[in-house]
Amino acid sequence: MATIKIRNIMFFMLILKSLIVQSASKPFLEQKNVINFHKDVFDQKLDLNNIYIEKLWKKMLGGKKKSLSGKKLSHKKNIVLTNTNIDSEELQLRLNFLNQRSQTKILKYNSIVHASVESYLRMGKYIGRIISLSEFYFPMFEEKLENYRLPKELKYLAIIESNLNPVVTSKAGAQGIWQFMPETGKIYDLNINNIYDERNDPVKSTEAACRYLKFLYKKIGNWELVLAAYNAGPGTVDKILQHHQNRKDFWGLWEFFPKETQNYVPKFIAINYVMNYYKEHNIYTYRSSPYKYKYKETALIPIKEKISLKFFAYSLNMPYQDLILLNPQYLVDLIPPGNKFFLRLPKNKVFFLKKK
Repeated sequence: MATIKIRNIMFFMLILKSLIVQSASKPFLEQKNVINFHKDVFDQKLDLNNIYIEKLWKKMLGGKKKSLSGKKLSHKKNIVLTNTNIDSEELQLRLNFLNQRSQTKILKYNSIVHASVESYLRMGKYIGRIISLSEFYFPMFEEKLENYRLPKELKYLAIIESNLNPVVTSKAGAQGIWQFMPETGKIYDLNINNIYDERNDPVKSTEAACRYLKFLYKKIGNWELVLAAYNAGPGTVDKILQHHQNRKDFWGLWEFFPKETQNYVPKFIAINYVMNYYKEHNIYTYRSSPYKYKYKETALIPIKEKISLKFFAYSLNMPYQDLILLNPQYLVDLIPPGNKFFLRLPKNKVFFLKKK
């Protein structure tokens, strides 16, 4: 009898052990398919279709929402709710004020714009993050736009295109902050190879976007239609204009554009409004931003010898994630020497390098 009990106990323990091993191994097997950025940067056979930097970016922006401008989220009484509605007369007055200062002169009110404004206001927490990111990107955008004598409010196009994510990829294959397709990128000197994708380079892609917008305005001469062409392509705008030669403005041709383009100009007007009046709607910027530096506090240095980005960051006593966020164009960790390879670093780290 005792022997039978012992056998039953051993059999039960064996089954229990099997269940434990099975339950422990399942998450491990599932995790094998998840891209690990720190591991994959050393894998020279990395499939470039897997944009692992984008996963890091999402991780950086998708952290726990600890606070909004110092207001704790754990206590309901301290939460300030975003004001997602606005009276039509008030919105019209504010847009008129913005339009008077605008260089494009297209910030006008209608019911479609009103709906777009309220749609953005409902995304208040995401707007707060974008405002934090804009503190790094907008000074550079404004500098480039001014160099090309373009309206500074065109900087808001980057929010519509990518939410200021330098490595985001669209379903169609457009890439980067300004969402260039490979063919258009090549026209404007944005090179792609197995080491880097310059559509991800915030500075070079901004330069390319300025050149493209300058070309579109010279060709079309109307900022509403330029924005439509940036979204749908100049060929689409050309065809619509040829079929409706008696109409030359976006709103007069609105019904003939693809649905995405119909919403594109209203989004541009709406994001202009929201980025100027977010405080009036109780939208607060996030304290934490992935960028610890301002754009003007960084500088480019040439890569003179083969380096590993991971070990280079370690030698500079700099977080690896900071180096990657400043240099999102690189797709691999090992960078060969060459005149065309540069790294963007905080200026204090450049000074540190010179002392070594």
